[in-house]
Amino acid sequence: MGEQQVRLVLLAGGQGRRMWPLSHAKRAKQLLPLLSGPNGERESLLNRLWRQLDQVGLQQDAFIAISRNQTDILRDQLSINLNVIQEPEAKGRYPVVALAASYLYSVASIPLHETVAVLPADLYVEEEDWLETLKELPEQLRRHQLDRALTSDESGIIVFRLESVISALTEEGLPVQYEQLFRHYGELHSRLENGMTRLFERSPTFRMPEQPFCRIDSWSALAAAFPENASIYNDSAAPVIMMGLSNITVAVSSAGILIADQTASIPDEQVRNLSAEQQPLVPGYEAGRWGKAIVISCMSSEEGQQAITRKLEVVEGGFLSYAFYLRRKIVWTVLAGAGELIRNEKRSIIKTGEVVELLPGERHTVVAGSGLTLLEAHIGTDLTEDDRIVLGDFGEEVSTAI
Repeated sequence: MGEQQVRLVLLAGGQGRRMWPLSHAKRAKQLLPLLSGPNGERESLLNRLWRQLDQVGLQQDAFIAISRNQTDILRDQLSINLNVIQEPEAKGRYPVVALAASYLYSVASIPLHETVAVLPADLYVEEEDWLETLKELPEQLRRHQLDRALTSDESGIIVFRLESVISALTEEGLPVQYEQLFRHYGELHSRLENGMTRLFERSPTFRMPEQPFCRIDSWSALAAAFPENASIYNDSAAPVIMMGLSNITVAVSSAGILIADQTASIPDEQVRNLSAEQQPLVPGYEAGRWGKAIVISCMSSEEGQQAITRKLEVVEGGFLSYAFYLRRKIVWTVLAGAGELIRNEKRSIIKTGEVVELLPGERHTVVAGSGLTLLEAHIGTDLTEDDRIVLGDFGEEVSTAI
């Protein structure tokens, strides 16, 4: 590979706060299909950047760092043949830099002398020539005798020789093996953040070329970059019509409704308050290799009983995660198609018109035949994330669990 090799790490995770109510813990803003693709289809920021990296010959040396609970939608958008660095949870930029470095070193066996460039996946670049300059970063470090640098513009790029981060982890007494960092990520988070902050806070800076680029990290940034873009973003099952208004952004999902002037941003305090609230387990919209789901209704009684109803469309051969719930009951009504239900390791066929009731503690998944549409009702008193225990997400994991 040689001294001039550069490895890219795209930061594609996040806590799903900035573009509320469409973004959430399972679909960060860079995974939202907000842009017009080359053939008129909708594509995400990450999808666009990934395509551009392919055009400049950098895709094969790129890794994507993303939260574990977002990998399914990532692989649905791009490919199953990706270099994915999983984060146990979204914990900020510097901790994931350390996690990514440990992965490159201990899993991908990247030589310590090679250069790593960490890019935010919400980076919007108009011309691929801008990305071509990433190939020159190893030479920039060598010429100026640097082992790390930051950008002085708003691109958010971090560049370092792999050895500099691995050495810093060693000096801090932190593990350099990815598996160990992954397993203890939560408890080591503050040490990782402090150590990496000390490493990079006084780093030299450089500027990327003076060509058009921007960070699309909010609704107002999206409107500024694409004033002619659609102003209604709807993840709900109900149609939304806007009449006689201009310069307005409307975003709708089961989590809430945003109506805002296109130049306005959600205040940080309000974003924190929204994220601090206990969110229901089922977000307004989900998509993955298995298919897609959309929330139809959310109900809550004075006695505290909750019910969330959504429609699931499972593609041919697709299957849901093998999981069980601690406190809630699930009711599936098969609206169309047929599939194989696996409940507590026992198999049966379900088809149009049948109803399946899954009690708390029952392990279950379903495998679609030619396609399967389900009406799914979640019924309980505490429909939050910690109610669900996932035993297997992907093919091999599900087969092992079963």
